[in-house]
Amino acid sequence: MVDKLPLISQVHFEQTPERLKIVIPAARNWAYLTLYSILMLMWLVMIIGGAIYLVQTLFSGQSYRFVFAIMIFILLAILLRFGRFLGRQWAQYLSNREVIFINQEELIVRRPVSIWGNTDVYDIEHVSPIYEAEEPETLAFDYGYRHVYFGGGITAEARQALQQFLNRTYFPAKG
Repeated sequence: MVDKLPLISQVHFEQTPERLKIVIPAARNWAYLTLYSILMLMWLVMIIGGAIYLVQTLFSGQSYRFVFAIMIFILLAILLRFGRFLGRQWAQYLSNREVIFINQEELIVRRPVSIWGNTDVYDIEHVSPIYEAEEPETLAFDYGYRHVYFGGGITAEARQALQQFLNRTYFPAKG
C-alpha cells in the first residue's frame, strides 16, 4: 500500500488494499484508427459473405459441395483467427484511456473500449523500471525483449512525475 499518492495532472489514482489503479488518458492516432476501422469493416463483410456462400454451397445440390464447403470453412477459420489479431489492434487505437493496475506481484496494462479491450498482465519480477521512451514520446518498460509503451496522452511533466513515483514505489532495488 502506498502511503501518499502524488498529485499529477491528467492522471487519476485509486488505491485498494490489493493494488493501485492508475487511469491515464490515451492519445489517439487517427491515421491508424481509420486504417484499422476500414480493415475491421472489410473483415466483417468477408466473414458474413463467406458464411452466406458456405450455406449456399452446402445447399446447392452439386456433387462437389462438401469438399468445397470444407475449403470455405478452413478459409473462414483462418479469417476468424486473423480477426482476433485485427480486433486487438483496433481496440488499442480506439481506446481513450489506459488503466494501469500495479502491486508487488504484477503489473496490468488495460486499454478498455466500452466493456471489452486489451488487457496484458506482466509479472513484476521481470518488468524493468519505468523509463521515458524517445520515439514515441511515452513511458515504457521492458518485459523480456518486448517494449511496452503507455502514457502517451499526458504531458512531459506528468510523464516524468509518474515515472519517478512508480520507480520509487515499485522498483527501488532495480533503479
